[in-house]
Amino acid sequence: MTIGCGHSSKQNIQGHWSGFNAKHPDYACTVNIAGNQLEYHGADSNDWARGTFVLRKDVEPNGMDMTVLEPSKSANQMIYAIYQVNGSEMTVAISSSQRPVDFSTNTQNEVFNFKRD
Repeated sequence: MTIGCGHSSKQNIQGHWSGFNAKHPDYACTVNIAGNQLEYHGADSNDWARGTFVLRKDVEPNGMDMTVLEPSKSANQMIYAIYQVNGSEMTVAISSSQRPVDFSTNTQNEVFNFKRD
């Protein structure tokens, strides 16, 4: 995937995206982004989350801080992310401990590849 330059605005990430976890390509998931709200659903009905996010202009590549609102067992958990958008494709790396530095899969990061629906 080719990496775009500069910061993506909130407009670039809005919409419904379908994809998979890079560690488990057969595990489908979706994310819907509207305003500053984000809703994630994995293939397992128990794998879901809803929250809010703030884009970080001081992070390179594009950064995002997400606060989980639901499910209640994860409420107020902070998720740190980096993302890149290239046309109709988006790659996101997340971690609950520290912001990922790149899009490689490792023990601390989860990486997701999405296509805009």
